[in-house]
Amino acid sequence: MENELEMIQTLFQYQNYGLIPFPIKPFSKELYTDGDGFRLYKNALSGITISEEEIYEYFGSKKLDNCGLLLGEKGNLSVIEFENESRISQLITFIEKKPNPNISDVILINLLETGFESETSILTPENKIQIWFKFSQNIPNFHWEMFEDKTELNGINLLSNGYIVAPPSAIKLNNKNIAQFEIINGKEPTKFPTEINFFSDHIL
Repeated sequence: MENELEMIQTLFQYQNYGLIPFPIKPFSKELYTDGDGFRLYKNALSGITISEEEIYEYFGSKKLDNCGLLLGEKGNLSVIEFENESRISQLITFIEKKPNPNISDVILINLLETGFESETSILTPENKIQIWFKFSQNIPNFHWEMFEDKTELNGINLLSNGYIVAPPSAIKLNNKNIAQFEIINGKEPTKFPTEINFFSDHIL
């Protein structure tokens, strides 16, 4: 009952933030391909939020289901994901060593240094760190493993397309243990500073 109530309360909170949640398969990051779970996902893609009645009815009976959130303009969510905390420090060092730092660099350093306290921040089951923002074109979709030549962005994913699995969901890790997505700082995502063009400049 406790886990069920936590999920339901969190879903309402996401909706209050203007985010679009939907069900994900239990202990997984996989979408449903049929049934009510798939219907609610398709509704989310169309911008249709889950009603209060559906949240109680669906997640009241599907007690182990995970929660997904739409990314991008429709979901009003962009995410910066770091492989670990040291990757944040390495990015700060890279920017500080630039010969001619600009205002974008200064603001980004400040954001990275204060992100845990000032922004929506999440710890994933793999111990990755996510910082959530309202959708921003200055956070273009990027997966570092596909562009290892961009060494300054190694260990950093930019997520502005598709979906993420969100707290309080839990997944099975490769060692078969079950671990949960945890909220470090739970608050409404803020706007990503328009002055920061570091990521778009290094990717686009």
